[in-house]
Amino acid sequence: MASLRKRGKTWYFAYVDADGRRIERKGCTDKRATEDLARAAESEAAKIKAGLVDPRDLARKDHAARPIAEHLEAYRAHLTAKGATPKHIALMASQARRVFSLAAASRLSDLTADRVQDALKALREDGLSLGTVNSHRTAARAFSAWAWKSGRLASNPLANVTGYNAKEDRRHDRRTIGVDELRHLIETARTGPTWRNTTGPERALCYRLAVATGLRYGEIQSIRPESFDWRADPPTVIVAAGYTKNGEPAAMILPDDLASDLRPYVASVAAGEAVFRLTDDRGASMLRADLERAGIPYRDAGGLVFDFHSLRCQTATLLDAAGVSPRVAQRLMRHSTPGLTDRYTKPRAVDMERAALSLPALRTDPDLPEASSLAATGTDVQPISKVFAAHLPRAEDGMSRIPSETDGTTTDDGKSGEVGFAREKTESDGPGRPVTDSVGSAPRWTRTINPLIKSQLLCQLS
Repeated sequence: MASLRKRGKTWYFAYVDADGRRIERKGCTDKRATEDLARAAESEAAKIKAGLVDPRDLARKDHAARPIAEHLEAYRAHLTAKGATPKHIALMASQARRVFSLAAASRLSDLTADRVQDALKALREDGLSLGTVNSHRTAARAFSAWAWKSGRLASNPLANVTGYNAKEDRRHDRRTIGVDELRHLIETARTGPTWRNTTGPERALCYRLAVATGLRYGEIQSIRPESFDWRADPPTVIVAAGYTKNGEPAAMILPDDLASDLRPYVASVAAGEAVFRLTDDRGASMLRADLERAGIPYRDAGGLVFDFHSLRCQTATLLDAAGVSPRVAQRLMRHSTPGLTDRYTKPRAVDMERAALSLPALRTDPDLPEASSLAATGTDVQPISKVFAAHLPRAEDGMSRIPSETDGTTTDDGKSGEVGFAREKTESDGPGRPVTDSVGSAPRWTRTINPLIKSQLLCQLS
């Protein structure tokens, strides 16, 4: 039997749940209404104990009545327990909250695919790029999936919410630069002034590390002196799983020249301190200042930009230029598919032009200047085979081959013949069409759709 007691103006009721535990809950200021709540709670406990009601349904019912803001706080705690970075947690929570606000979803029961789809449409109409809209979609769907898996929802209502094709609205397409320009940029940074507590030599090492390993800005920001394994051969730098995009630890190999320059610098940093004193979300601004001093445009004539993440594109492009196989490049870039690595590979127009012009000349006519120059330089020019040339036009008579020319092949009876001409059967060979000297009724094998070959065959018969 439930018991009631009053605290101030509010009544509370206590009852025994299905597991035999005594639970106290808050009622309301009306004693009779609180008694009704107590009887309902006891009835539910009895049904659960008798197996007539699934306790998970009652838990979901309770979650559905709570404000969605409470669930967002629980979601933040979940991400923190997983080891996500504060930046990632703040971004996911803020974007999900923005979507739910536009969808007018104050409780979990208000989360529907149609409402959220309309909210994403509103974000697009508000001027956000399609990539940013897709990021909001990811945040909302991640929260919905967590609520479903944690038993707060019976299903995932946002599983079928669709995104947009970000390629239709590219506002920040990146480019790469040449190796000489990259060296010039690094040297300019090394000799440049301090930028927000980050010295020039520190920035130069940071840029070199980004290109050599493909690490992202936030991943480099998380590196500590103990992240380096100098005893490994070759040395490596390890990024904790909480700071990588795929949630898995990354051990990146360091080239010898970079390792030799990094080691004394890292030794000067106190244990537990950040190796690179980078400001949150200011990688593009830092690089942009060095680009300006180096005389390299941040945005080129084609509208392509070179920001800090372009250094990661530089990694993929240099791996491709070095002839590294796509599968190995994918592993080094830590991508889930080779196609994603291909998107990061951005050869310059001048590199593609140089590659196209490096293809060998294929002209073989000795009368042409190209062929003459090749012969003069000793280049091996392979002539077209007679089998193929037999069916090409000739300047002598305009037909496919010269009648008197033979190719040195033999027929089945050992006699000299020409390739492509079937030997006519005789009476000794068995049933066959008799050979005649007249061309008025040409054999069936001379009826060809190629007029050049047909003309040549008729000449042979005559």
